[in-house]
Amino acid sequence: MTFVCVGTARRSEPGLWHLPGGGVDAGEQPRETLARELYEETGAEVLDARLVDARTYTAHRLGVRWHLVALFYLVELAPGPVEVTRTDDSTAEVAWLPLAELAEPMLSPAAADALGMIGGR
Repeated sequence: MTFVCVGTARRSEPGLWHLPGGGVDAGEQPRETLARELYEETGAEVLDARLVDARTYTAHRLGVRWHLVALFYLVELAPGPVEVTRTDDSTAEVAWLPLAELAEPMLSPAAADALGMIGGR
C-alpha cells in the first residue's frame, strides 16, 4: 500500500511530508473540496472517498494562531501518475511513498495521524 504525500516549504512545518488538502471554498461541500485539492496538488482524480475521522489542530502561520478542523478520507484514485498541477500554490512536490518507508519524523502531525487511522502505524 502507498500513501500520497506533498512537500512544500511554505506550510507551517517546512521540510515535512504533508497530506494533500486545504480550505473549503465558499459554497463548496467537503467532498468537493477533497476532489479539488487532490487535483490541484497531485493531478489525481477521486473515484471514491470514505470519511474516516475528523481531528483538530492548532498552528501558527504568519503571526496568527489558527484552529484547524481536518477531515480525513480514505480515497480511491483514478490510475495515473501524480504531479503538481497548480504551481502558484503551496505545493512544491508530490510523491507516492510506500507505507513501509514512512517514518513519523518525516511527516506532519496530520499525516502521522492519518497513518494511524489506516493502520499504517
